[in-house]
Amino acid sequence: MENDFSHGGDQPEHPEAASARETLRQLQDDGSRLAARVVTPWWYHPALGAIVAAFVGSQVLPGSTAIWIVAVGIMLLPVLTITYNRRYGVSTTQPAGSRGKRLLLTLLAILILAMVSSLAIKFLAFSPWWGLIPAVSALLATVVLGRRYDDALRDELGGRTGRA
Repeated sequence: MENDFSHGGDQPEHPEAASARETLRQLQDDGSRLAARVVTPWWYHPALGAIVAAFVGSQVLPGSTAIWIVAVGIMLLPVLTITYNRRYGVSTTQPAGSRGKRLLLTLLAILILAMVSSLAIKFLAFSPWWGLIPAVSALLATVVLGRRYDDALRDELGGRTGRA
């Protein structure tokens, strides 16, 4: 029982270590291939931004108009995400690392702030035209941060975490 892990002759001392390294290399290659598949079409973020802007902007409208706009947006969201998923075979809704998670949480905070701003405009009886400010802000945030999120997701899936 000198050394339970020692091997005699010309056998490697730890064959499972070589196997583990090979498995890790294969996983890194898989991550790189997956990262290459995460290609968001140019229209995805503007379309998502338009739906989000409609949610936000509709809150300042009178009567049941907001309910109808939100209902249509709720129907369009799955169409958009399913179309993307079927076309590329990848779902990008879960962050793969800390940078993606930060971007997703930042976007969520901006969208909540935009929605609260729209509701404040309505309840404070300002002109509904003021609702364009939070709606356009939500659209721009969705497009800009959405594209940055995609970049972060590709980097994190491919094993690159150098960009902040």
